[in-house]
Amino acid sequence: MARRNEALAWRLLYVVLAVVGFVGWLPAQALTLVDKAQLTLSVRGPSKQAQAASRTETATLPYDWDQHQASFDGEARFSFDIPPGDPAAPTALFVPRLGNSFRVSVNGRELARFGAFPPGPYDDASFAPQYFVLPPAGSAAPQRVDIVIAAQTARQGGLSPVVAGTEAEILPLYERALFWQISGGRFIAIVSGVLGALSLLVWMRQRESIYLYYGLGELLWSVQTARVLFTHAPLAWPWWGVVPLAAFQAAVPLLCRFALSVVGRDHTPLARALGLMAWLAPVAAVLGIMVPWLWVMPLWRTLSLVAALAMMVVVFRTALRSAVLEHRVLGIAVVLIVLCGARDVWVMRTSPEAYAMVPWIRMAWVGFAVTLAWVIAERMRKDARAMAAMNASLEAELAERNAALEAVFAREREGEKARGALEERQRLTQDLHDGLGGQLSGLLRLAQQPGTALVDVEVHLRDAVDQLKLTVDAMHGCEGDVASALGSVRYRLGPRLQAAGIDLHWDVSPLPTMTGWTVRESHQMQMLLFEAFANMMAHAGASQASLRARLLPAGEAMGVVVEGPAQPGADIVEVELCDNGRGFDAQAKFAGKGLVNMHARATALGGTLRVRSQPGETRLCLHLPVPQEQAQAQVQAQEATSPVLLASPAPRAV
Repeated sequence: MARRNEALAWRLLYVVLAVVGFVGWLPAQALTLVDKAQLTLSVRGPSKQAQAASRTETATLPYDWDQHQASFDGEARFSFDIPPGDPAAPTALFVPRLGNSFRVSVNGRELARFGAFPPGPYDDASFAPQYFVLPPAGSAAPQRVDIVIAAQTARQGGLSPVVAGTEAEILPLYERALFWQISGGRFIAIVSGVLGALSLLVWMRQRESIYLYYGLGELLWSVQTARVLFTHAPLAWPWWGVVPLAAFQAAVPLLCRFALSVVGRDHTPLARALGLMAWLAPVAAVLGIMVPWLWVMPLWRTLSLVAALAMMVVVFRTALRSAVLEHRVLGIAVVLIVLCGARDVWVMRTSPEAYAMVPWIRMAWVGFAVTLAWVIAERMRKDARAMAAMNASLEAELAERNAALEAVFAREREGEKARGALEERQRLTQDLHDGLGGQLSGLLRLAQQPGTALVDVEVHLRDAVDQLKLTVDAMHGCEGDVASALGSVRYRLGPRLQAAGIDLHWDVSPLPTMTGWTVRESHQMQMLLFEAFANMMAHAGASQASLRARLLPAGEAMGVVVEGPAQPGADIVEVELCDNGRGFDAQAKFAGKGLVNMHARATALGGTLRVRSQPGETRLCLHLPVPQEQAQAQVQAQEATSPVLLASPAPRAV
């Protein structure tokens, strides 16, 4: 029924503002609001049996099928007249909500159709605004419009008030409603989905519950909002009703719990009640749509509102007492969103225009989501700052501990040096006592015997002096340098050999440095050779002698047996001493104390000593294992930098 008085203009303004959510001036005299229609109902019972008898009555728009017909499916025909305008110009109709399926006829001719009768499981136009253009009337008579809907219970079918006018007047209304309902819903769904996904990614890294509550809440809200974007649903009914409803009913308590977590109230009875509501949300959605118990959804909305109001009180009181900026920003956002939700619940329960309204909470949610995202970003910034301060503190503590450890290590190094010096003094004392001391004691006894020749005394004195010099040389020699140790022996004993009439042939090839050798090992080898040369000069009566030192590669040393920790297949340093003296019986049980000492020194070096003797030839062969990983590289380096060693640099004189 057409109305053009002042009261109609104010009511039209309210309806259009509620439908499109747009504040602006609207010329009331240029449009026609249809809020009354002749209704013909055809309702089917729960058993889906034969169609009940049709009845006709006058209905006030909007007509919400779920409110009027409870849990029954059926069809409804709305008939009304459009007042005459310009007979040559088409008339446009704007319908904010219409569904689930519909047919639109003008003067008995079908103008538009959507979906099947009864509605198919995937077709639902009840959320998208509709725009129809009627053909020119051609006369001054009013045009008869019939809108037939097919509705299913709990699917939010029905018909909103219809606005009629020219195309220039109606099209902006339709486009504005399309923007707020469809484009706005798409924007909200994208923003909520992105923020929810980012929050869940943060939760996966940090495992803080606030990011989990917020991420799940935003993702579920995006699912609920995305419902308005589909006229052909991705899921069959009633599942396409259960999923968005369950998402909405779970999103509210999750985001309420997020707000409580931000202000440190996550372990209160209210927080636990909100967690229980989030778990029970799918159950309530199934009962409200699939049973259907239509009273479950209003009851759940009321419970959600009460819980949200309680959360708002807690958050707002905390924000008033807190000096933290994020608490205050959160308090303002929570108050706004709860007030918008309370307004929507109130309008749904009390206003006859509830079916055609656009919920404020949907639009307020964007600001709320951005605010909560800002709160999360602020917390992350503070966490990053705290982490940086913690890292700086740890670095300072680590530097302090490193300094303390360096001091401890320095003391340990000084202690090692002191212990090394002590051990060296003890070694020197032992060598002097066992070697030089023994020789001097024997010399003293020899000198005390009547008839002792001076030549014998001189020989023993020279041995003592040479042994003392070698002991001093070992203290200043290069550790692990076998060639230098050999050269020191030649330097000290060469003149004596020449004086004894022994021609010494010296052949020392480039040798590797013996890793792990100390002064002690070098001295052991020098004493071994000294004892061999001393025996040669005293007892052999030789005129020719030769010393050869070379490196035996692993392939040539396969048959050589060495003692100690030598690796299988390791290279071996071979030191061979030969003379052409009278020889001796090396296998005799009492071959001599000197030979026993030489074997003991070879064992201490980790090597082996072999002695073969016969008249005219005595051969002493010392085998020393070389660490396999260093031998080749060191020999190559020596060959590249130095010629064959004939003698080591002269040691210090004593």
